[in-house]
Amino acid sequence: MKTYKSTNKTIEGLRKSKLILPKVSPLDGTNNTGVAITSYGQGQVTGVMYTVPAHGQITVDFKLKLLCITPEDIQNLSDLIKSLMNATYQHSYEELSKTEVSGGASFFGFFGWGGASASYSDTKKTMDSFGLSEANQETIVNAMMKIAQQVSEFNYSGTIYNRDYDYDVSGNLFGIVMDAVIQQNQYQNQVRLLAPSVHLVTQDGDTLPVVGQLYELNN
Repeated sequence: MKTYKSTNKTIEGLRKSKLILPKVSPLDGTNNTGVAITSYGQGQVTGVMYTVPAHGQITVDFKLKLLCITPEDIQNLSDLIKSLMNATYQHSYEELSKTEVSGGASFFGFFGWGGASASYSDTKKTMDSFGLSEANQETIVNAMMKIAQQVSEFNYSGTIYNRDYDYDVSGNLFGIVMDAVIQQNQYQNQVRLLAPSVHLVTQDGDTLPVVGQLYELNN
């Protein structure tokens, strides 16, 4: 129970924090057993700059093709992790999806807990803190070893709001991108994942609220 309270307090702090993430960087060559997050940050999803009028809104539609794992695989992995937790930790896991840095998905908030990157020992500590046993963690690693990335197409339609500024605001749309290396004995799997929610970053570094997702995900 003590660990649960600490976990919930951390999640509450993340929910209130401003979205500050680095641009994603290339994979590194760490060699251990488990899951390592080699980069976690903002990836620009289109090359278009959008301008939202003062106290106004615009509707955005686009298609995005990206080499990454599919939304179905993300959903399956998220469901698996949640199923291995008891009810107390399942609630904490669900709350992760409400943090800005999660990109709207508990799975990303879970493995992105360490920030811009997380070593094998970092992700193990996270899994420990959510009550996952060694056998549970081995099950997660096994599942992540089996996934493969492919060219996936995302059809996006959403609205960008400029409620707070009495002037036009311009910026680009970004999503949360996570690169991971899964190591199991002498075998290794490298994957890229894209979270469902997007956000508009202005030229001044502010974030405008965006309604709409690249894909649907049940947390």
